[in-house]
Amino acid sequence: MEQEVIFQNFLNLIESQLIILADKSEENARNTLIALWHTAAGNRVSHVCANKLELPYLEQFQIRILEDLIKSRLHDVPLAHLTERQNFMGLDYVINKGLYIPRKETELLAETAIELGLKKYANEPKVTVIDLCTGIGTIALAIAHYCKNATVFGSDIYKPAIDAAKINAKYFGLEKSVTFYTADMFDPFEFLDLKNKTDIIVSAPPYISTAKVKQMANEIIGHEPFEAFDAGPFGLSIFNRLIAISPDYLRNNGYLIFECGLGQGEFLAKRLSSNKNYGEITKIRDECGNIRVLKAQKNHQSN
Repeated sequence: MEQEVIFQNFLNLIESQLIILADKSEENARNTLIALWHTAAGNRVSHVCANKLELPYLEQFQIRILEDLIKSRLHDVPLAHLTERQNFMGLDYVINKGLYIPRKETELLAETAIELGLKKYANEPKVTVIDLCTGIGTIALAIAHYCKNATVFGSDIYKPAIDAAKINAKYFGLEKSVTFYTADMFDPFEFLDLKNKTDIIVSAPPYISTAKVKQMANEIIGHEPFEAFDAGPFGLSIFNRLIAISPDYLRNNGYLIFECGLGQGEFLAKRLSSNKNYGEITKIRDECGNIRVLKAQKNHQSN
């Protein structure tokens, strides 16, 4: 009974003070407390997985740890940085403080790439995938996990993220399927004989303008790397490179799939349409009807 009272008291505290950001709407006071409770007990799990587990008994010293964790969360430290876990596509990723936290909205991009891999390339002995701006390897590893014939290469300029991606590859037993590089976009693939041999290029790039990044909530910009959000003065700098260079790497009829920000979809779809290297372009919308993912197929004629 005592533990139930402690849980309810902490829940009341969190409910009265916790501010949930729009891009983390799957979090709430209850699953936050449950995740932190497990963390205090020494069981690091995301709020998604913790919600399915029975609460362990906490000793007094663990209750003090929980108090500190709750205090940190109410002072804007992201939940994933406290639990060191973030769930994405049903997988609990290891994530350290200071790293970009994968958002649930990006699952639409991963789902699109995985569906393509499972349908179009299911009978191929190997499907080659490049994941640009891979971060902690979220999408790359999800593809490799669900598409068993995938060989995935990921790159990111932020070394701590790539270090975490390699940890996650080992954590999921995918070291033989996924290789990560600390480098800028396509740079490491110049020497890997991937030009005109890649089936899918996928990316969840930064897409927020520099000015707007500086205005973001402290929970985000005070704890996650600036580089993970900043896409230049107009929020389009990486998209331009992505659209221009991808045809050099894609096989004929291969696919470029990327996530875009709210309000960017139609403009980027037109940008793709105006590039002679691309044929069929598919606009993929979220549950609110917003274009959040674009899929473009490389023309068979281009090379």
